[in-house]
Amino acid sequence: MSFKSKFLVLAAGIAISGSALAVPFDVGSVFASVGNGKVDVYTQTGTLITTLDTTLGGYTTGSTFDQAGNFYVTAFEANKVSKFNSSGTLVNASWATGLGSAESIVFDKAGDAYIGNASANKILKVNSSGVAIKTYTVQSNTDWIDLAADQTTLIYSDESSTLRQWNVGTDTALPNFASIAGSNYAKRIRPNGDLMVANSSGNVYRFDSAGVLKQTYATGIGGVFALNLDQSGTSFWTGATGGTTVEQIDIASGAILQKWNTKGGTLFGLSVLGEIQAGGGGVAAVPEPETYALMLFGLAATALFARRRSRAAI
Repeated sequence: MSFKSKFLVLAAGIAISGSALAVPFDVGSVFASVGNGKVDVYTQTGTLITTLDTTLGGYTTGSTFDQAGNFYVTAFEANKVSKFNSSGTLVNASWATGLGSAESIVFDKAGDAYIGNASANKILKVNSSGVAIKTYTVQSNTDWIDLAADQTTLIYSDESSTLRQWNVGTDTALPNFASIAGSNYAKRIRPNGDLMVANSSGNVYRFDSAGVLKQTYATGIGGVFALNLDQSGTSFWTGATGGTTVEQIDIASGAILQKWNTKGGTLFGLSVLGEIQAGGGGVAAVPEPETYALMLFGLAATALFARRRSRAAI
């Protein structure tokens, strides 16, 4: 695999030290929760790479990555969250336990995670080891959640038409974000504050940060359940409710960029390696080789210039 296609986890300053963590999946690899305790990993064009198995059986649903590249998926029927390391090896099938049909998970910048629950009007916060820190009692069950960049605003829904908000800093309700006909499922906040929402109508909706509807994307595949942002920041992925079809759609134009079907069963959730996460979870791709080389050249040139100035001053 070429350096260009390899995905590396890059923390601040690591590029200068020359150290980084390599993982075996390409940036952009699509992780599809397909039930039976499993997650299929695909290339962006739909070629199956491997299958991850929680060993728990039942539905797997929402999933995400932490900053180290570890992968986490909710085991809906087992009411647990399973953790895989960046090599795809199962670390802990029961990394965390939810409060009632765990369905979605997101990380904040501190490395703590929030878990949404389909059969409880609660959100569970756990630390990086999966140990419960706090339980928030909110206004409805919390199937699908996402955390805003401010680290305090959680947007959630109970698969109704209403998109709600909760302030996890003050543990209080915020005004409803928006309402749109149909059942609202997976959602993701863009870096500019826009909210993308998959809906039973077969549409994905894009709201601005004030909750005003800005764009409607007709998928043409029936109701859509899964949704996540591509690492490029210019497209998103979604999938059919109770089906197998996966689509990648351009945010600006609404054009369908990719369309293929899962091979392991019905789709219940999607994640993308390198996906955009407003709340601060997930990992970022290393710069392109050309950019990386220029950056290193610039550092070397700066160091050389500094040495010359030092010698001249002697």
